[in-house]
This record gives sequence, structure tokens and C-alpha cells, in this order.
Amino acid sequence: MEKFIYYLVALLVISVSSVSCSDDETMDERSLAIMAFYPTIVLDNVEVTITGSAMETVDQVVFPGGVIVNDVVHVDNQTIKVLAPAGVSEEETPLTLKAGEAEVTSRQTIRRATPVFTFFQFAESSGAVAGTGMAINGNDLLLVEKVIFTLGESSSKVEAMDFIRKSNSAVKVIIPDDAPVGKGVMVALEFQNGATMDLEEVEILRNESSGYWDTKELPIYSDGDKVIGNWDTYLKIAQTPFGNAKVDDVMRVYFTESASDAQGSLKNGSTWAGLATDLEYFDITANAAAGYYECIITEDILVQLQASGVVVSGKNHTIKKITLVTSVWIEGDKPLTDPITEATIMLNDFEAHDGHNSGWDKSWTDATATEFPVDDNGNTYLHWVKTKSDAAWLINCNHQNIGTVSGIENYAIKFDLLIDDGTTGASNATMQFVLNGNWIYVGTNFFPETTGGKWITVAFNLSDIKPALQGGLTIDSSNTTGIYGSGIPAGICIDNYRLDPKQ
Repeated sequence: MEKFIYYLVALLVISVSSVSCSDDETMDERSLAIMAFYPTIVLDNVEVTITGSAMETVDQVVFPGGVIVNDVVHVDNQTIKVLAPAGVSEEETPLTLKAGEAEVTSRQTIRRATPVFTFFQFAESSGAVAGTGMAINGNDLLLVEKVIFTLGESSSKVEAMDFIRKSNSAVKVIIPDDAPVGKGVMVALEFQNGATMDLEEVEILRNESSGYWDTKELPIYSDGDKVIGNWDTYLKIAQTPFGNAKVDDVMRVYFTESASDAQGSLKNGSTWAGLATDLEYFDITANAAAGYYECIITEDILVQLQASGVVVSGKNHTIKKITLVTSVWIEGDKPLTDPITEATIMLNDFEAHDGHNSGWDKSWTDATATEFPVDDNGNTYLHWVKTKSDAAWLINCNHQNIGTVSGIENYAIKFDLLIDDGTTGASNATMQFVLNGNWIYVGTNFFPETTGGKWITVAFNLSDIKPALQGGLTIDSSNTTGIYGSGIPAGICIDNYRLDPKQ
């Protein structure tokens, strides 16, 4: 009898355990949980985005200090948004979500921001100069959306998207060229909720020099190929290369030799959590043709990169290099031509090299219509010196053996152009590209009417003009590559006929 009771109890325990396990798994699948939220410091009426599971059930959010928000915007089952209320505590405290009787507390903490200004720094030794950099140093500055310069009735502002850099401790901007000039210019900050904070008065000097912002691709990692295996290898990049990065910059990872199941991963250099929820692991096979994948740097990601750097990993591909696409200040007048880069595929630059003398490429229609001057920098270019109303070859070449260009639809076809002063009718010329025997019609407005006597770059995305080329295109000496058209006036100058990855 005792044995019977023992076996009966054991059977009941096993049965109950099985039911409990099943119920737990079902509840776990729909249980309330907080994955992350942003921002982690708030002001009144600043929007807070919270992600997790069972977000559709949330009806209350409790902020530090016990302040309850009932107005919850349900974006989807994984995302809600609320406005931070007044009265949030300045002490770092977890966020609490309530869904009926269920309640969950975050691992992250959140608090009220208390913005403080400490001092200015200026890029120029002479102080605040229009068109040059300045840093606003302090604490809790991450929610700054505008920097405003005011003198009397004159005012100028810099929006967050144009900041050089923004972190919790500093906001770096370029003092606008149109900022009020003189003594007593008040500098103020405007935050995400529209609140403003006056800082100090400065004297802004007029900028006697010139310069411009230009987008550059700066190296972050270029120390040789790194084979990324099955999540067992990685690259750890310190925070140093991100010191001058800013919101909306792009981190670009170039890779090759990717398998059909290749994945990428961008993680916090300290916690090894994804820089964002969708960056912990992601498919990169669709990026194989381009040869890189990239990450747009948000405010949250920037804070992580500048504090801890990044861990780049994944599986089944080889990292070639990592770069930061950002804007940098360049002294001098801004050129109107696009740069020649490592990615440029030069079709004809009219220089003698690689066994090819571009002087051979005089117009097949009228050789006397083309000449090849050399400018003060030793650069050779094509100069069209006759007006041709009938169809004519402007550029023609069948000497180049460039090889196969993969993904030709991802390229723009470009050339540098200068139209001599006094030239008329350029925009009426009817033109087409010829790319290794492929005739690509553009028509009129191929040239602008004038370039103001300066060199500019003309560009057309190959995917936008017909016939739209796709896949691999071989460019060799078996076919002609050039420019053909009618109504070409004298005074057209061409240089650097090329392919570049389209923007």
C-alpha cells in the first residue's frame, strides 16, 4: 500500500510539472518585458520610445518619482511611445510598465535631465569667427536641438542635423556664415521640448577667409583582411576614430568572400549588446554586389561609439576595411567637380598612360574639331573648337581594356565640363553616351547652357537612362566608348570621362 501511494504521488508530481512547464512557455511567449528605451535622460514632453514584448497590453508607464503616464501610443506589439511628464526625478531609476495586474521594471535607468553650461571653446585663436567651429561644453546636452545666435533683431540658428557633434557633455557646431557679427551676441540652446536656455554673450568676428564642408570617407580599419568565421572571430575598434563623428554619419564595412548565409553584427564595445536591436545580427548577402554594408549613426549609437567603440563580427565573410563617411571642413573655395576616388573607373582622362595616348582619340567625325590643351597644372583635356550641326563624335576610344564592371546599374556615368565664355546653344545639343558599344540616349540638356567659366561635373545614373544596363559589363578594346551627338557648339571642354558608384 505504501509503495502504491509513493508511485501515485510521483506520477502526480510529474504530471503537474509537465503542465506547469507548458504553461510557463506559453506565458513567456506573451509575457510583458522591456528590451530597451531611448532617451535615458528626459525633459518635460520629450518623446520616449520603449521596445519589448507584449507592448500592446501596456496601459501605464511609471517614471522616476512615481509619476504615471496613462497616454500610451501603441506603435506595434513591440513598441510604444509616451511623452515624459513633469515631475520626473533627477535620480536614476528604472522605468516601470503596467498592463492590468502585470508589472515589469527595466534594467536601464532613466532620469530628468538638468542641462548645465560650463564654457565655450573656439576653433580659432581669435575666438568666435563666423564660418568656424565652436564647442559648447556642459552636462546633459544630449537633448539640444538648436543653437541660436541673436543680436538685436538679427538671429541665426544651427539645427541638430547640422551639428558637427553632439554628446551629453558637448555640442560642436559651425558658427553660421550669416550669424550676427559684433559684440553682445547671445548664444542660446533650444531643446527637443522647445524649452530654451540662454548661455553667454560672445563677440562674433567676420570671417575673412573661405572654406566649405565636404563629405569624406575616412579610414577606421585598414590593417588587412579579417576572416569572420562562424561567430568565433571579430574586430574590436576603439572609440578614438569616432571622436569627431556626428549624428547621421555613416559607418561602412567593406567585405568580400561572403557565403550564402553570411551575417554581420555591430555591437557595443563594452557590453557586446547590439548598437541597436536590429544590429546585433543581420543578413548581408543582399549587400554582396555592392561590397559593403553600412550603419547610419543615430544619437544613441554615437554615444555608444564615443564611449566604448564597436565590435564588428558576424559569420562567413571577410572584412576588407571599415570607414566613416563624415563631413570635414576644407579651407579655400569649394570645387564644383566631383572627386576622383579609389572607386572611380576612368574611361578617358586624355592623359598618356597605360600604353594609351588620348591624343589618338581625335573626333572620328572631324579630327580638326578636337584639340587637347594642357592647363597650368599639367592636366590634359579635350577642347571642342568647331560648331557641328550634324551628328558627330565628341569623344571616341577603343583602346581601353578595363575589364568587367559588376553591377553596372549601381554606377553613374560622369564627365567634367567647362563651357567657354560666350558659347551659346550648349543645352540644345542632342547627345548620347556610348559605353562599350551600348548606345545610351539622353537627348537635349545633356550639357547646361553655361558653367560660368568653371569646371563642373555632369553626372547621370545609368539606372535612370535608357536602355538601363544591368549586371556585368565588359569594357575593352573590342568596342567603342565615347560621347556622340548633334548640334555641338564650339567651346565645349571635357575631362575625366568616368564611372563612379551612384549616390
